[in-house]
Amino acid sequence: MKGIKLKSKYLLGYGLILILVWVGPAWAEWKFEGETNVFYTDDVSIFSASQRLSLKEDPTQPVIEVIDQGADVVFEPAISIGRLFQPSWGDMELTLKAQGFIFGEHTEFNHGTYGISATQMFPAEALLRFRYHFGPDLFLGNNRAKRTEEELIEKEEVTTHFGTIELERDVFENIMVRILGRYGDRSYNKSFKQRDTHFWTLGTHAEWEIHPGIEFIIGYHYERGLADGRSQPQFEEDLSYFSNYLVAELEVNVTPNTSITFGFDFEQNTFTSDISTDEHQNANEKIFQGDIELRHVINDTIDFTMAYQRGQRKFNFESSKAVVNTVWFGGKFHF
Repeated sequence: MKGIKLKSKYLLGYGLILILVWVGPAWAEWKFEGETNVFYTDDVSIFSASQRLSLKEDPTQPVIEVIDQGADVVFEPAISIGRLFQPSWGDMELTLKAQGFIFGEHTEFNHGTYGISATQMFPAEALLRFRYHFGPDLFLGNNRAKRTEEELIEKEEVTTHFGTIELERDVFENIMVRILGRYGDRSYNKSFKQRDTHFWTLGTHAEWEIHPGIEFIIGYHYERGLADGRSQPQFEEDLSYFSNYLVAELEVNVTPNTSITFGFDFEQNTFTSDISTDEHQNANEKIFQGDIELRHVINDTIDFTMAYQRGQRKFNFESSKAVVNTVWFGGKFHF
């Protein structure tokens, strides 16, 4: 049974590879992108969540309770394969993406994510995009399992699925607006099943070219999550929540080939548990994160990147905050 389950995880990916390889009567070209980054982080427990605090990733990550797990060097390989089709109703692009994080010493945190997107272009500078994200068996730490009589310390893992619909349009020559909706679920391993959560998100983004070479991006997401614990009071834990997420980025081209991006993210997760013995009742979590990235275009196919990121998160029922500092460098390759 285990072998069958493992294969089923990748059936969708196999099917889409076959679609991309298929040579139909209306197709134009392939696109390949590869990326490699090397990170140094001072807390592996928060590293993955900090890297996905982004408009186009998965900013509302699972609750992280086990922190200060130590520093490490992390290697990130990523690849995307796309194909542009040109049917009579407008250009359409299909893309597959795979990304991995490989930890030097804390190998239990190794994981990968997989994505599929389909983008349909329309007249009047508009497009419709469908995205699917799959993140299997992400290790969150060794945590207290409330489903065991003695609340034993056990491995906590979560698998995330979500689908996103985005509508994007240029409202002015230098301003693009995007609206999105997404729906998904986070499924935990057996010892933490009361944390299983279904969630939906509404968001809007705007990209403004203030001046040639200067671009400002702002975005907002509202999310509602409903956890199974709300109907299982015996486990005294309901992680249902609503979330407000705000991001702002400023990208400046300092030379024709070199740009600097400054980013700031804020997120507040407010828990809605009505279980009197649940520590999450009347609780919230606030997350602040800032980063600076230098990108240099070496030639038409290679970009080089250096960056620094600092993030902090804190529950209102805890006296201390969790802080993570990460630096990295890497390259991106286009074909």
